[in-house]
Amino acid sequence: MRKANTVNRLDLARAYIKRYIQEKDLKSGDFLPTEKELSETLELSRTVVREALKGLQELGVVSSIQGKGHYLREFNFDAAMANFDYNIKPSLRSFKDLLEVRIYLESDFLARDVFLFTEEDFSRLDALIARMESQIACGASEDDLVDAHTEFHRGLYCHSGNSFLLELISLFSGLQHRFISIYNYQTADREEFVLDHRRIVDTLRARQPEVVRSVLVRHFSDPLSWVQKNMSARSAIGNPAAGAVR
Repeated sequence: MRKANTVNRLDLARAYIKRYIQEKDLKSGDFLPTEKELSETLELSRTVVREALKGLQELGVVSSIQGKGHYLREFNFDAAMANFDYNIKPSLRSFKDLLEVRIYLESDFLARDVFLFTEEDFSRLDALIARMESQIACGASEDDLVDAHTEFHRGLYCHSGNSFLLELISLFSGLQHRFISIYNYQTADREEFVLDHRRIVDTLRARQPEVVRSVLVRHFSDPLSWVQKNMSARSAIGNPAAGAVR
């Protein structure tokens, strides 16, 4: 591995340690080289190496035992998602990209699990739709609607057996709150929004996988159309980083 000769020493140290973990195929519990060894290999001060290790520890990549050194941790989903959330740029492009990921993931999982739903599952979903209807009737905020919407979608994947998908839905929700605040996104037609959710439950009850898939994709057409419209507007005025045009 090449020795350090860059001014960005801290980033280089982090990158080296990550690469070392990959190249040595370290498993959780395996120890890293000592601070002294890393310092000598990189020709960096031990202070820089220590700060790099501290940063990786905060991200949940490594942990330490006093007197023994740093070792690779088991995968920490919460830390990874917190880091992912922190690094997502709140732009229209990232909003669109995240929506597309969500659409394709959710539609495939839901079509796969369509025959697993019980009447008890449907009752819970119906109750969440009723909650959204009540919120809309009372003029609830977009943030409140997002929370109910997130709970509904988590309920759709109660049979997925995939905790990663459920955590991603929660992550998407947090990012959506940020985009609402920054770009003032509002559901265009709230009554149609509720009907879309009823259609999802109706097609689940009818056990029609491909219809369920298409109905779910259609359900996301409003936010997808909104972001595409606003991206085009940004491009037309030559200011892609600006806020939303309503």
